[in-house]
Amino acid sequence: MHGDALGVLLSVLLIAACLAIAFLVSRFGKRCLGDASSEISRKIVHIGVSNWFFIYYHVFESDLWPILGLGAFALINYILNVSGLLSVLMGQSSRKRNWGLVEYPISVIALIALKALGVGDAVCVGCGLLCMGYGDGLAALVGRSIRSGRFGLGGRKTVAGSVTMALVTFAIFIALKLGYGSNASALTVMLAAAVASVLATLVEAYTPFGLDNISVPLTIYLVSVLV
Repeated sequence: MHGDALGVLLSVLLIAACLAIAFLVSRFGKRCLGDASSEISRKIVHIGVSNWFFIYYHVFESDLWPILGLGAFALINYILNVSGLLSVLMGQSSRKRNWGLVEYPISVIALIALKALGVGDAVCVGCGLLCMGYGDGLAALVGRSIRSGRFGLGGRKTVAGSVTMALVTFAIFIALKLGYGSNASALTVMLAAAVASVLATLVEAYTPFGLDNISVPLTIYLVSVLV
């Protein structure tokens, strides 16, 4: 087994592992984590599935199967979300909805589509996906743990969380661009990373209707195209 078939198998295993770990945390972590266990379990999925980029980059041979797989993942998440089963899996009330896990794969489909159209490359997909996954995921956990001021639409974002988002985006952007051989100089990449981190943080804070899972990866992707 190789190429696209192996990529599909590894993708399924990665998602299954993330969901299993999240379920275990939500089910058995309340004793030591309290109410934070449901948020942590949700972010385990958010961060964990972003590592799918490495399967996409190193294993898949075409963009067709990744797009079909992501579409199926979005549809399954939609059905689970509407039914309330997704929230139960995350240790939350069945009345709560997690649309971010539906928007997430849709945003990656958009990134891959841009790449297929000749706008950017696979590393740009990684910048958008990993910066969103780790940046937003860690920002939520840090923002919950550290008291700080709030800003953005409706005061939804904490200063501590947003600083975390910016720093993580900055670091991942540089690591991917330099690690995967950008033609730009290190200084240019660092400047682009600074722009991407600031823009992503502001876009996350001021995107309405909870659509930051789409707007943030697209913002980072478009900046990464420049270098």
